[in-house]
Amino acid sequence: MKRYSKVTPEGTRDLLFEECSARRIMESRLSALFKSRGYNRIITPSIEFFDVYDRDSAGILPETMYKLTDSQGRLMVLRPDNTLPIARVAATRLKDMKLPIRLYYTQKVFRQSPSLTGFNDEAAQSGIELIGAKGIRADLEIITTAVDALDECGAKDYRIEIGHAGFFKALSESLNTDDETREKISALIESKNYAALNDILDNIESNQTTKAIKMLPRLFGGEEVLDKAAQLCNSDDAQKSLDYLRSVYSRLSDLGLGNKVNIDLGLVHRSNYYTGVVFRGYIEGSGITVLSGGRYDMLIGEFGNSLPAMGFGVEVDALANAMLSRGEIRPPKPADVLVFGEDGCEIKALKYITELIEKGFICENSVFETEQQSYKYAVEKGIKRFVLVTEEKITESKI
Repeated sequence: MKRYSKVTPEGTRDLLFEECSARRIMESRLSALFKSRGYNRIITPSIEFFDVYDRDSAGILPETMYKLTDSQGRLMVLRPDNTLPIARVAATRLKDMKLPIRLYYTQKVFRQSPSLTGFNDEAAQSGIELIGAKGIRADLEIITTAVDALDECGAKDYRIEIGHAGFFKALSESLNTDDETREKISALIESKNYAALNDILDNIESNQTTKAIKMLPRLFGGEEVLDKAAQLCNSDDAQKSLDYLRSVYSRLSDLGLGNKVNIDLGLVHRSNYYTGVVFRGYIEGSGITVLSGGRYDMLIGEFGNSLPAMGFGVEVDALANAMLSRGEIRPPKPADVLVFGEDGCEIKALKYITELIEKGFICENSVFETEQQSYKYAVEKGIKRFVLVTEEKITESKI
């Protein structure tokens, strides 16, 4: 039988040295930003009941979840999404908390990705959820915090694309087809597979709606996009979505973000719980979406306590990798001092190391048998100071 004890599972990887530093820096910066905005940290279990995600609104295919059972045979999953368990907490343990509730998280999600796609099955995410608040003030708070998150993480060349879940929902509902086909259309739009999208739409009765959906790839840009979209559909719900999106975009432009924010009416999230403004963030040097979020006013109600909410999540490793590619993380520095204690002086050497650490030095304790081996190691590692501890004295020398 083939053994896999020397490799990591597909979709996972070991993080070493600079990679660990980059992730820690990203998580620290994002946590500091979120706390400065009044958000409090929440940690949900890595293992959840399958029932938390077994709902149409989740938009997570069961075959993409890592599954296991507990001691009673109940079906469990490794957390594939952070918003749903937070919705569970908001509807249960926090149901009596004064609104609005501001929460942030820094934790991993686990999803099985198709082979050779380059996506990790284990991903670190940080994000926020603003629960119990609706309206343009809440939406602007979340979107501008998302912009600040990319700024704070050093991603100067970035862009945010905003859309509205209600616009595509209005178009989709007026299509003369079944729910399964609507789901396929949604998935193809999300993946930008417009050739396959047109093939499906060509088999549906041609009307104003199918023409509008075919135009979605071109409905990208500034405020003029909303004018074009208004001419393509006569649905009141679709027009309300466009009008609201115009008000959001106008205020973001007033804030000076017009060159960073684009309108994308082809922005469709696979997560079906979004009900209002949706957005994604991209940075130079990363081929994936590094930030994703939106408004979800119906989701928490599925757990028993109807509350409006909005939030976003950041792909921490994508930002960390971008930081590494910019050369902002240096290789680990060698210790300042190597301390070697002669036979019988091991405890004396460890006590001296404690004194040096209290003074701010990075110290290594030599585990070699001789002074010569220890000194050679210090030279090879680039350690600049060597300390010899004997019964009579402590001798320090520069290397």
